[in-house]
Amino acid sequence: MRASRTVAVTALAAGLAATACSGGGPTPTKIAAGAAAPSPTASANTGLLPLPTGEPFGVETAGSGDPAGSPVQFAARYLNELRAGEWNAALNEMSYVERTSVFLDDDAAVVGQDVLFNASGGTGQLARCASGRQFATDAVIVRCGLVHVVVHVETATGFRGVQVSQVFVAGDHPGTPHTHAYTQLL
Repeated sequence: MRASRTVAVTALAAGLAATACSGGGPTPTKIAAGAAAPSPTASANTGLLPLPTGEPFGVETAGSGDPAGSPVQFAARYLNELRAGEWNAALNEMSYVERTSVFLDDDAAVVGQDVLFNASGGTGQLARCASGRQFATDAVIVRCGLVHVVVHVETATGFRGVQVSQVFVAGDHPGTPHTHAYTQLL
């Protein structure tokens, strides 16, 4: 994982260096191995060269697309993987944007532990999650033993998955008894 991060940082640095070299000097033509070369055409609006667009961050989670199944299914899998301490496996059930953010910060365990703590009502212990239902366009309620856990989800194709960022606060779906799975770490 560190090797892919090194390649990602190298690619990003090469892209940023290419955009910063508009001070009259020649544009660098040699870029680190494995990094995509930026387009030599400057943007009409800014005069800067665009950053490379071909997978510059190299996120290597087991699944690169949307999680399989319904929102209830991937939310239950997410919580069960957190229960098992499978922090990186849980990333595959998250939406791509959040999965990438957590991966690049190397915070899968920290975020996973925080979400598990919140989902369990502060105990860190959660019974196996097996059923649930979608009750809002952006949320499902998953039954984990006797506890109901609200899990925010994104359902748009290409962006599907669990969402845990700080914009989802406890109590945003009033009247539904639950323990909220969210984190303030992102």
